[in-house]
Amino acid sequence: MRNGNNWWTEMKHSTYLVSVGCLVFLVCTFFFTLITLDPISWLVIYEKTDLVPGTVSYAQWKEPKIDIYFQAYMFNLTNPEEFVGGAKPRVQQVGPYTYREHRIKTDMSEQHTGSTIEYRERIYYYFVPELSVGPESDVVTTVNLAYIQIDVQFGWLPAAVDRVIELLENRTEDYLITTRTVRELLWGYEDPFLRFLYNMFIPVPTTMIGLYWNKNGTERELTEIYRNNKDQARFGQVYKFQGQTKLSVWTTSEANKLNGSDGSLFHPFLQWKEQPYVFTADICRSIQLRPTSEVKFAGVPVYRYLPFEDTFRSALNTEKNRGFCLNWPNCLKDNVHDMTTCMPGAPIVMSLPHLMHADPEYQNAVEGLHPNDDLNTSFLIEPKTGVVFKAQKKLQINARVKNNPKFRELSLVHNVFLPVMFMNESFTIDTETVSSLRLSVYTGPIVVKTILSILLIVCALILFVIVARKYWYAGSTPTNVPYQELSTGTAPETQESV
Repeated sequence: MRNGNNWWTEMKHSTYLVSVGCLVFLVCTFFFTLITLDPISWLVIYEKTDLVPGTVSYAQWKEPKIDIYFQAYMFNLTNPEEFVGGAKPRVQQVGPYTYREHRIKTDMSEQHTGSTIEYRERIYYYFVPELSVGPESDVVTTVNLAYIQIDVQFGWLPAAVDRVIELLENRTEDYLITTRTVRELLWGYEDPFLRFLYNMFIPVPTTMIGLYWNKNGTERELTEIYRNNKDQARFGQVYKFQGQTKLSVWTTSEANKLNGSDGSLFHPFLQWKEQPYVFTADICRSIQLRPTSEVKFAGVPVYRYLPFEDTFRSALNTEKNRGFCLNWPNCLKDNVHDMTTCMPGAPIVMSLPHLMHADPEYQNAVEGLHPNDDLNTSFLIEPKTGVVFKAQKKLQINARVKNNPKFRELSLVHNVFLPVMFMNESFTIDTETVSSLRLSVYTGPIVVKTILSILLIVCALILFVIVARKYWYAGSTPTNVPYQELSTGTAPETQESV
């Protein structure tokens, strides 16, 4: 009988040890999983955002499936005759004229043992009538950029020569003011005077005039970017542009640096203190962004970024912009960007829409402008993945009109940066992608952590109860009573009282 009891006791003790061991193992497993869940999530994020074939990020980067829109807001000159006669120009915004973009990367090749990728990009623009104020055939009155371009190129000649040039312009019905369709102003039309010069064997870069001429469906500049998303300092950054590691359009090496990505890629785990750059090929320079607030987008926390307020500030007031002044110290005033070297021959300057934040001299020279902070460029970026949830790039093209007594139609006008159009290039991430990202990056890990925490607590409590019961029973069992073995059929011996 003693052997049977020993067996039963040992069996219970073994069961106790196994139970305790299993619970300890589960507690350790849950605890280990809990503390390693974040690193595992980080690895998953790195894997999904890697810019290699087969990943979601690569597919989206190569040929974006989200809707990207290009909106053109034209400025109609409502007092053209008075303007030519010396009055202040009066403009009226007309728009938007909306186009859907289809982007695709071409001529892609790996460089530097795969650390960078080289490509060109084609952008196709498709007019969207339902998102526009009218058809592309709407007409707009504005200044003739070809006429101003001729003034820039030949205005230094003797007055008699310039008079002949202007006479020839007028004979081809080329004047300072022109009325064209939206389609012509954006995508190009053949200027009659430039065609005349071409036919006379006078070299001209092109006979076409258009704000975005030769940009619809054509290959853009050769670009090379860093692709390793674990190299946070360089992921997505432009390494080469047109085969060069720096620009050659500005007057200082700092201004000519290729800083930032193209605005579609940011490295994972973006920190609030970071101030990323975006390289904007349209204006041949990089723009630095600053975080302004943390907001929720469909329940997902995102950082809102705006350009620094001194981005286009005059070099006369900001030393860091010294390189963007092309004729020191005769620099432009605040918040306009000289495009003379970026777009040779084009008589334009860039600014924020409605000359926002521009020097009062520039703003007051034009009637009909209504600048406000909503017209600024902005980005909403999810910091853990670096995914851009929403982006709006807004820039304005202004004609640089200068008084020139050698040209009759320019003899009375005042120097002015006349708004021609401003563009808003934007996209918003689709709902399906937001839901997937919210589940995988935020909701999923929180649910897993919650379940693991509950299981950890439950297992720990069970383990505590088992151990406590063991020690309680052990403490309540008498240990000072000697063991007596009983024989079958024999009465226990009794000790008589003395």
